[in-house]
Amino acid sequence: MGLLSLARFTFAKRRRRSHRHRRRQIHDDGSIASSEAKGKRKAASPCRKVGNSGAAKRMRSHLTLDRLPQDILHQILALLPMQDAARAACVSQEFLRSWRYYPELTFSARTLALDGQSSYIQGQLAVDTVSRINGILQNRAGLWAKRLKFELPFSHEVQSGDIDHSLDAATPGIEELTLELSRDDKRKYIFPCRTFFSVKRCLIQSLCLYACGFHPEQGSCSFRSLRKVHFSWVQITTEESGRFLSNSLALERLELWHCHQIACLKIPCTLQQLSFLKVGRCNMLQTIESDAPNVSTFHYEGPIIPFSLGGSLHLKDISISIYPWFNLFNYARTELPIVAPNVETLFLMSADEVVAFYGVVSNLPPKKFFHLKHLELAIVGPRTETTFFYRYLSLVPFLIACPALETFILHVEQSAVQQSHLVIDPAKLMKLPRHRHESIKHVTITGFCPITRLMELVFYILENAVMLQCLTLDNRICGFEKDLVASISQDTETRDFEQWRNNFRDSEEFHEYMRRGTHPIPYWEAYLSHVAITKYVLGRVPAYVELKILGAPPDEVMPKILALERRAAIS
Repeated sequence: MGLLSLARFTFAKRRRRSHRHRRRQIHDDGSIASSEAKGKRKAASPCRKVGNSGAAKRMRSHLTLDRLPQDILHQILALLPMQDAARAACVSQEFLRSWRYYPELTFSARTLALDGQSSYIQGQLAVDTVSRINGILQNRAGLWAKRLKFELPFSHEVQSGDIDHSLDAATPGIEELTLELSRDDKRKYIFPCRTFFSVKRCLIQSLCLYACGFHPEQGSCSFRSLRKVHFSWVQITTEESGRFLSNSLALERLELWHCHQIACLKIPCTLQQLSFLKVGRCNMLQTIESDAPNVSTFHYEGPIIPFSLGGSLHLKDISISIYPWFNLFNYARTELPIVAPNVETLFLMSADEVVAFYGVVSNLPPKKFFHLKHLELAIVGPRTETTFFYRYLSLVPFLIACPALETFILHVEQSAVQQSHLVIDPAKLMKLPRHRHESIKHVTITGFCPITRLMELVFYILENAVMLQCLTLDNRICGFEKDLVASISQDTETRDFEQWRNNFRDSEEFHEYMRRGTHPIPYWEAYLSHVAITKYVLGRVPAYVELKILGAPPDEVMPKILALERRAAIS
């Protein structure tokens, strides 16, 4: 029910009250205590007679808010977003009573009207904010909220006692708890594990903590109700993480980000329900050992470390983003078939990916991804002279290792700044032995630029993907590289950050790289890509294959580009 419907509902209710007030003025003989003309009009109309008229029956049959059971009103209000539910409580007494039973409470800069000070508050403003939160919780004393969110990263002076008091007031009946505090606060708040999971025996199903400490004691806590856990910038040690996971037997989803005190993440085989595991940028992490038998999705971001996923036959979706790592794709091709033999979707992102010039096709025994259907590779990061000449044909062994592959997506940056039209010498093209790829149907390359080494891969796909249906060449960049650099930059403790930054020749180049937009690339470079595709690719595309060219310069820009090109040719 939207606000417009609520407004109509309230208006109808007021009209019915007005009609009831007028009916009280009717005399016993049916005349109306008003003007004589009005009395005559109503007397002349049979529908206005008091009695069992159809209009009166219809009026009495209308269902008003005060006639609805309270539990129905609670359910109606629970379907609305929190702000709409609060507005509805302002226009109806019935909804005001139901508002106190609304199942979700969110305390954030937006809901507390602190948008102007959302980055930092202190002093009296911080005290007033805590008082407002406690006042709201006291008004709901004895009434349980199922979903509670404290999103307070802007407050640097919130005392631990105030947080404990707020959490204690909202503890009963809670199912989902989010606690986000200031990352810059040196006095890290310690989450009261014992209070929540032992003393009060809360049945929390979802726990999201940001910038606090989590230290479960041996044998004092049981997390049997937890199904989803997200920790970010949480202080928890290797031993404590093992103790926590061994007591979370119902856990289904686990996400750990910036948990820098964990050196070894061990997931016991008793987590039979765990299906989603995501770990990112935990600086001290040296290894991941998972014996959970039913993990189907695994995402990892950070430096390369040993993975032991128990040879899970249910592992279908893998995403790995590495910075920096050389030959990640070759590593994945040789190691992942052992770790995840049944993977169906694979995403790999490598910063500064290079390929050793030992020959594109390795003599090592081939390892196959027999079930892989979707392969997405991203080559990102600051370019060096080596990566300008990346051999994209080195990806061919990866394609050969995927006999069931249907979709192949490659994201690249501009491999070089192209100032003039591409000229391909057929005698210098690298060629590989033919191999029939009978499953590949869709191929997409973003960040496409007119360089010979990338054209070699396009030619190979057109010649060997016999079931190809669509080829998409997009010269726009997807923006992976800026996301990755921003992630590393904000985490100054990342041990590979300096190595990443040293790839740049000077700091100005670094800042220019960070300022560079991703959509669209300059029109001249887009024009060169468009011309190269038309000249070298279009004629090679079979009639049964759809060729999509994205990111071409707009029609209104083309005359200017052609004029500039003619002037350059004359000069």
